[in-house]
Amino acid sequence: MGTVVSFKRISDAQLAQIVADPDQYWEVIDDDPGSTVPDGYLDKAWSGLSDLLMSSGTGINLIADGELIDGSEGLFYWSSALVQRTAEKLGDIPFATLAAHYETTPADDELDYLREYYDVLVKFFGSAATAGSAAVMSMG
Repeated sequence: MGTVVSFKRISDAQLAQIVADPDQYWEVIDDDPGSTVPDGYLDKAWSGLSDLLMSSGTGINLIADGELIDGSEGLFYWSSALVQRTAEKLGDIPFATLAAHYETTPADDELDYLREYYDVLVKFFGSAATAGSAAVMSMG
């Protein structure tokens, strides 16, 4: 099994709660299965997407852009300002630009997998930025 990554949209007040006490993470985030808010679940595609984002010179680093929440295991926060900047950058980058930096000749299903989760990433950050939200990224 590999590591999966997920982003959750949160308010600045929720972020302050989580930073103050990371053990409150599951009580603070809204994980309503009926929610229409786009989620940021990237499955294991985060690694490939991160590589493509970095190799194509976007300036987006899914691993290093967020700040580790002290006392947490695998929780990183993205301020509302960072969410906004990331959404703006992602909105200008078509997947074809990233795919051109794929180092090997991938099977179509590999690129389809990355494209599917790139679309998730773009929608998540766009929605969070529009709402003026911060985000928490969990790795596990």
